[in-house]
Amino acid sequence: MNIIEKILEKSKKIDATIILPEANIDERVYKAAKILLENNLCKLIVFGTENEFDSTFKSKNCKIIDIKSFPNLKEFANQLYELRKDKGLTRFQAKKLISQPDYFSMMLLKNKIADGVVAGASWTTANTLRPALQIIKTKPGKSIVTGAMLMFKEGKTPLLFADISLIENPTSENLAEIAISSAEFYKKFVGTPKVAMLSYSTNGSAKGELVKKVQDAVAIAKKSCNFLIDGEMQADSALDKQTAKKKGINSAVGGQANVLIFPDLNSGNIGYKLVSRLGGYTPVGPIMLNLNMPVNDLSRGCTVNEIVNTVLLTKILI
Repeated sequence: MNIIEKILEKSKKIDATIILPEANIDERVYKAAKILLENNLCKLIVFGTENEFDSTFKSKNCKIIDIKSFPNLKEFANQLYELRKDKGLTRFQAKKLISQPDYFSMMLLKNKIADGVVAGASWTTANTLRPALQIIKTKPGKSIVTGAMLMFKEGKTPLLFADISLIENPTSENLAEIAISSAEFYKKFVGTPKVAMLSYSTNGSAKGELVKKVQDAVAIAKKSCNFLIDGEMQADSALDKQTAKKKGINSAVGGQANVLIFPDLNSGNIGYKLVSRLGGYTPVGPIMLNLNMPVNDLSRGCTVNEIVNTVLLTKILI
């Protein structure tokens, strides 16, 4: 059974309602929602008017909300104002923001009218992340939200790539937290994490500011957790045992890594898309780690199946 089949089986046992706020504006999300409803995989909330949706959506498992006529819209605006007034938000601004699907989604989530949000097929990451951080906020003890991508291919060990969507130029402290959060996710949902902190250098084969950043991150992470974490190392050392041995990586991570932590957003984003397009791996995510409630940000290049898979993954994060 591959990782997606495991996710599907586990998600079937979970009663949850997921918001798909772009179903009325993006054909892929619309089709994914239909698949989820037709196969009784998930309860959904979508936005718009009833005439925007076919009969599949007019069932007990789907709620169609017209934001403008939502009875608690004024109350939601007041809640948002109270949350953000210390940051300078006015009541007028709160009223305007809460009428937007991104902010409205997060307030539904905060009020436990839904259990999770999956968005980003048409929006930018900022449209998903900004209201999530302002309304849902991070878990206690976590200082950042990181975007991870679960990568799977038949017959291969599932991989987790991070950060691939959020933190442009992480500090050593950021990288350590990304590594630990990614390992926590992998352990909970996939298996034993073996975390490689990637670089263009292996074991000090090169010197420089970028190498030192990763080396410092490894040291911080190792002091903060008991996960198998090693680096700095090049990608071939992380994924090929013979190469790891030749380059002096003798830990359980060398050549066997399943969690790959990239030194910056450029390399992480480029890396997962290359592996997906050229290597035949299927991406699931991005998965936003460390929020108080599950919110997942789709890639704007996502497929219908990727949206379905991300919704199912979001269910098991609840």
